[in-house]
Formats: sequence, C-alpha cells, structure tokens
Amino acid sequence: MSQTERVMYILDQLMEKGCFRIKDVATRYEVSLKQIRRDKNYLMERCPLACGNLDICYDPGTKSFHLTPESSRRLAAWRADESLLMARSREEDMPFRQRSSSAVISGDSGYVKYKSYAREDFKPGIYLRLMEALKNSKRVLLRYLSADRLRLVEPLKLVNYGEIWYLAAIDVDKGGKMVTFSLSRISDVLPTDEDILFSDGARLERFLDGYGIFNNDLEESEYVIHFTGWAKDIVKNQVWQKNQKIVELGDGTLELRMPVSNDTELLSRILFYGTSAMPVSPPSFVEKYQRACIEMAGRFS
Repeated sequence: MSQTERVMYILDQLMEKGCFRIKDVATRYEVSLKQIRRDKNYLMERCPLACGNLDICYDPGTKSFHLTPESSRRLAAWRADESLLMARSREEDMPFRQRSSSAVISGDSGYVKYKSYAREDFKPGIYLRLMEALKNSKRVLLRYLSADRLRLVEPLKLVNYGEIWYLAAIDVDKGGKMVTFSLSRISDVLPTDEDILFSDGARLERFLDGYGIFNNDLEESEYVIHFTGWAKDIVKNQVWQKNQKIVELGDGTLELRMPVSNDTELLSRILFYGTSAMPVSPPSFVEKYQRACIEMAGRFS
C-alpha cells in the first residue's frame, strides 16, 4: 500500500469522524505502527494539500489523534473549495489544484455568483484512489452504499456530469457489464495488483457519448420528442446528445431526434416540460410516458 493511500485514508477519518487511531490504520493497511506515525508526521510537516501543514494532537482519553480547531477549519475549507473547483472544471484529469485556477477566478469573483444545480460531496480520498488506479491501469475493490460488499471493478473514466462526479467502470463481478457509480455513494476503494483487461476504446466511447449518465451496453434506438410553447424556445438552443437532430416542423413544433440506449433519465427530463413536450417514438417509451402521466394525475383525483 502506498503512502498516498494511507495518508488520504487518515484525512478521510479526520474529516468524517474527527479522529483516527494509529493502531486501526496500521491494522487496515498491514504496516507497522511506526510507519503510520511517519504518515502522521508527514501531514504535520510536509502536507501536500493547499490548506498547509496540519496540527494533529493526541487525546489520551480516547487514545486517538485529532485536529486542532484551526486545522480542522482549514481542512474543511480546503475540502469545500476543492469540491467546488472540481465541479467547475470540465477537464477530465484535473484531480485537485494542478493549475492556478483559483488565481484566475479570484479576479472575477466580485462579478460572478457560482451556484451548483445539485452538487454531491464525496471523500477526496475516493477520488485520489480511483485516479491512481486509472493512471496505473489497476482494478480496484469498490464498496457502494447500496450494497455492503466489495465489488471488483475496472475503473475506466471519471465523469463530471451535471456537476456530479461519476465513475464509468467494468463490473467484473457482473460478467463485464459496463456501469456508472456516483462517487458520493462510494464508501471505500481498495487497490489491487490486478491489471485492467478492458481495451475496447470504441465501446467506452459509445457508452460515454450516449444520452445521460445511466447508460448501458444495449443497442441504441432513435427517440423522437416534440416540443411546443416555452419548451421549444429552450430546447432549440440545447445539446442533449452529440448526434441529435433538431428541426422545426411546418406547424411550428420543434422535433428532437437522437439515439438513446437507456431512457430512465430522458423520461424525467421530458416530464419537466409538462404539456409543452410530447414523446412520439419509440412506442414503448410513449407508453412509459403515458403511464407516468396517469400515475401523477391519479394522485390528485
């Protein structure tokens, strides 16, 4: 296990629980107590984070280490700042400050209000461990909040979608199915020495370029949606999918055509436009839309 993994785990513990125990960390990573003390000293004397060196104190009552209030404040501010910076960024491989974005942004800060639509926080250590696995082409063991078990996956790409971070990966335990995981719902990532075997770049590109984030390996079908009124004026300037086609019909209706493999997200997006949107095809999606409308209307009958 690398020092980076151990240090980020210690930071996770400090941010999530407020403390950590030398013995617990040593047991987790199967290293000596002396090694974990060196890791602690590293954070106190040569912390690589922008928040600076951390003051870590020992509490004999709980036999654990914790941050001083000032260091805790700086670490919390760093976490919030880096999460926001990552959400702003559209660069695929920008983990934390690899360039002076803050200096560039600060000059305009008095004129700009940044408001996230639905940002989800996650542990910085999760991001760094996944990035390290990606760079080293290694599989990882991933624990998801919805299932209390470790899953062997091959990380392929970190995706910032709608200001929420996801991992596109091959789920080895599910026969090589390509899936997406929300970073905010990943509770732990453990490295392995197993190499990533996936090499089908074209398949990954199709997966990532498909509509929405809940994609799958199913064959895409053409979906057609009509928009009128206020929805028409909005949608005509939007890009829902890179291969979409938008035309205005003779009666003024705006027609959107695009390939879709998983319509879960598309259904909720169309419902947002109310009576100003109407799916036309495929028939299975039209039926799904109708059932959703009937169910909603039934709640007010």
